[in-house]
Amino acid sequence: MRTLLLVEDDPDQLGVRTMLLEREGFNVLAETDADQAAARIEARLPDVVVMDLRLPLMEDGLRLIAAIGARVPVIVLTGGHAPDLPVARVLHKPCRTRILLDVIGEVMGGG
Repeated sequence: MRTLLLVEDDPDQLGVRTMLLEREGFNVLAETDADQAAARIEARLPDVVVMDLRLPLMEDGLRLIAAIGARVPVIVLTGGHAPDLPVARVLHKPCRTRILLDVIGEVMGGG
């Protein structure tokens, strides 16, 4: 089973996205902040990370991206401006689930 780390500080968004991704067959590891997500990555490397950029601050998201490095493909979801980031893709909120799933497939090498 494909493992996806979902990092979102909004509990409602986290719950909805977790449900939708699990329905698509992902084992979803869900975290609400950058520190918890970094610890989770050290414990178990996921196949892909889908994360909000502001956790709640942009600096938190940037710190997490730096901690992940090139070990795992990262898809950033953001409702605002995204600087030039060293990630696989940046998607802007609101983002349709089908588009997110297509991008996940692409960055995991299946699309």
